[in-house]
Amino acid sequence: MRLIPVIKSIKTKLFLTLLMASSGVAIAMFLVMQWSFDRGFLNYVNTQEKEHMMSLGDALVDVYQSEGSWDQLTNNHRQWHQLISNSAPDLISGPSPDHKRPPPPPRRNDKHRANDDFRSGQPQSSQRPPHHNKNPQFRESSRPPKKEGRHPPPPRKPRPKVVLLDADKNTLFGPPEGIEQFSLSPLTSQGETIGYLGIKPAKEISDAHDLVFAQEQSQTFLMIAVAMVVISILLSVPVASSLVRPIRRLAQGTQRLISGKFDTHIPITTYDELGTLSTDFNTLAATLKENEHARQQWVADISHELRTPLAILKGEIEAIEDGIRQPTPNNISSLGQEVNHLSHLVNDLYELSMSDIGALNYQKSNTDILPIVQHCVDSFIDQFSQKNIALSQSPTVEPEVELLIDPQRVKQLINNLLKNSYRYTDEGGTSHVSVEVTTNDVLIHIDDSAPGVPSSEIPKLFERLYRVEGSRNRASGGAGLGLAICNNIVNAHDGKIYAQPSSHGGLRVSVQLPITRGKQR
Repeated sequence: MRLIPVIKSIKTKLFLTLLMASSGVAIAMFLVMQWSFDRGFLNYVNTQEKEHMMSLGDALVDVYQSEGSWDQLTNNHRQWHQLISNSAPDLISGPSPDHKRPPPPPRRNDKHRANDDFRSGQPQSSQRPPHHNKNPQFRESSRPPKKEGRHPPPPRKPRPKVVLLDADKNTLFGPPEGIEQFSLSPLTSQGETIGYLGIKPAKEISDAHDLVFAQEQSQTFLMIAVAMVVISILLSVPVASSLVRPIRRLAQGTQRLISGKFDTHIPITTYDELGTLSTDFNTLAATLKENEHARQQWVADISHELRTPLAILKGEIEAIEDGIRQPTPNNISSLGQEVNHLSHLVNDLYELSMSDIGALNYQKSNTDILPIVQHCVDSFIDQFSQKNIALSQSPTVEPEVELLIDPQRVKQLINNLLKNSYRYTDEGGTSHVSVEVTTNDVLIHIDDSAPGVPSSEIPKLFERLYRVEGSRNRASGGAGLGLAICNNIVNAHDGKIYAQPSSHGGLRVSVQLPITRGKQR
């Protein structure tokens, strides 16, 4: 039961994976090397035997040329085996078929030793004198005891590896059947084929020395494979630890993010997928930190925007209650203005929140946008005139431009932009509206005169509750939600909204909306 959490560890899984992979490679290499060596060594043995065959073939050709036929050789098996022994001793795989197993060596008594000395041509005096023990009991006890139930192994039958055939492929020496298992080479004399010499290729190593050599190589290969497995074990532990270390840091960092510590930063030590993941984690942590800061700023700004009109209402109502101010129509109108301001602020917050969660209803249809722009401009001319601001619109050459839009939301968008221009344009200034039609888009530009917006502040204009210092304040402007609502409306129509300095000295706000394909006329 205790092995379950260990196996679930990534480090253990990596270690086992590396170990199994390296062990599999080592075992496969051992098997391939063993197979390759056995096959190559067997080919080497067969090649050596073929070379000996050439020497034996030359000797057989000399015998045939000296006798003129194979008759004398076929009647002399001893000569046949002598030729093999002299020319190709490796081709002898067993005792000759015409010889019996040699008798055991004679007992070393005086008589046999004398005969041996006589055959070898050495004087008897050069041999060590025999040591006789006349005690028969000692002689019997000195013999090794006979093991009961054991029989001497039967003599090994010869396995002929060489055959000799005449010119008609009749067998002279070798088995009468199974000739097709032999590799035959012709024997020629004076350009005439006199016979065939065949050898049976070895399919396995049988020589004692060759077997010992092959076993030594197999042991060496096995030791190399075992050494590779041991080395892989020693290398798998640090490799698995190094791979798991970034994952552990990511897990610890995730726990810190869960606990609200958004200043968490993970050091980047690698440039692989884990390094990329660590970089993305740091980006996520920074984004969460910025969002938390924006949320806190949002709550503070909303509290300030709501507290200001409420404080004014409370002060004026208390003044009326204390008799400091009288409930005259002007004072009541002042209270109504604060209530209206508070109502507009709440409505903007509601629309903005509904837009953020995607709950705003958009009823889109193919609609000509030019009349909408013209209607909005016409409705603001009188209001701009009260502030002595000249509001104008460039004529459009296009008779009609249809877009897939929600007419009411687009009208709200243009009205908010005109309100923003009205609030932040000095008296005696100008505000100009133009519509530009391209192949795929419609651009609505609203340019106004001074005051302008610093270039560093322009990217922040569409943030919620943002005001430019010195121009945006409660006395002249709103709560800073109008452009944020405009941004959400444009995004809902798959468009873009951006701002830049105007040639009139103020700000230029541009709205880019895609044209419904096939509907432009």
